[in-house]
Amino acid sequence: MAIASKKDILTHLESIDLNELLDRMELYVRNRFYNKSEKIREGFDYLDFCYNVIIKACSGVRNWDKEKTSFESFIFGALKSDLYNFFRKQRQKEDVAKEELDTEEEEYLIEINDFVDLDSVEDLDEPPDMDFDYVSQDCLSYLKEQGADELEIGVFECWLSGYDKPIEIAELCGVDTAEIYNAVKRLSRKTIKLKGKWISLKK
Repeated sequence: MAIASKKDILTHLESIDLNELLDRMELYVRNRFYNKSEKIREGFDYLDFCYNVIIKACSGVRNWDKEKTSFESFIFGALKSDLYNFFRKQRQKEDVAKEELDTEEEEYLIEINDFVDLDSVEDLDEPPDMDFDYVSQDCLSYLKEQGADELEIGVFECWLSGYDKPIEIAELCGVDTAEIYNAVKRLSRKTIKLKGKWISLKK
């Protein structure tokens, strides 16, 4: 192993076109960041990564084995390693941030469940239940105002109770089905107000 000294490295840098090397290093860094936003660089310029590698080489943080590889291969290998570590740290930060966000959301949901009775929260998308008895009485009043007789009222009350077959209604009202048909015809000419709108009882 022949580790280059600081003097060896400085001598080598003086013997090459350093600007040309830095240009190629910068191009390599740009290519590594081509599909990433500027935010991920945390304010670093592309050349900052290049200068950082040169400084590490000169200060002994990165060791160049002259027998094993060329200076250029050493420099680009160090640059590749630095970028790999940089991106790995970025991923770790993102993972930590995601875990913190997931934890916050989980705590928020726990707090909601602890302090709010979800069963008591009214679903605003659903209309409030109608008071059936109140509506029924209103409808009967509208029919009486229009002159509905006792049989018509009886037929309508049977409808409210869920009976719609003429035979069943006739038995409940104590009349024959013919009278029920006639009562239905008379009801069909009447209207009731439901949910703010007047509707026909024509069946």
